Amino acid sequence: MEKKFGFPKEEHLTSKLIIDRLYKEGASVVSFPLRAVFIPLEPQGKQPTAAILINVAKKRFRHAVDRNLLKRRIREAYRLNKSPFIEELGAMGKNMAVAILYIDNRHSSTEYLKKKMVKLLAAIIEKEKKECTNS
Repeated sequence: MEKKFGFPKEEHLTSKLIIDRLYKEGASVVSFPLRAVFIPLEPQGKQPTAAILINVAKKRFRHAVDRNLLKRRIREAYRLNKSPFIEELGAMGKNMAVAILYIDNRHSSTEYLKKKMVKLLAAIIEKEKKECTNS
């Protein structure tokens, strides 16, 4: 039985080729202080429905402690709110690579990030649905 709220290593985006393609060709949505860049992927074998990359810029937070704290908070917000996102992607028959970027210069609380993550994931689904109807 698959854990509903887990964030296993298979769901982490690690492919350099996909990451490069993501930043070159990806569509973007913003739910301040989070920004998502995403591209659809071709379904292959045991590939997860969504592969996620979390990024907090060194330019904005010089200390690794601060970057790691924010990445932990963002990861937790995603982990708790990913179920509806994954289900929608599954219903659409899509796989997706997503980079979640933190774009503020100040720290945000976990609760605030959870609310913004829900909006961000909903915005990704909406934008993807518009793309499907337009093509």
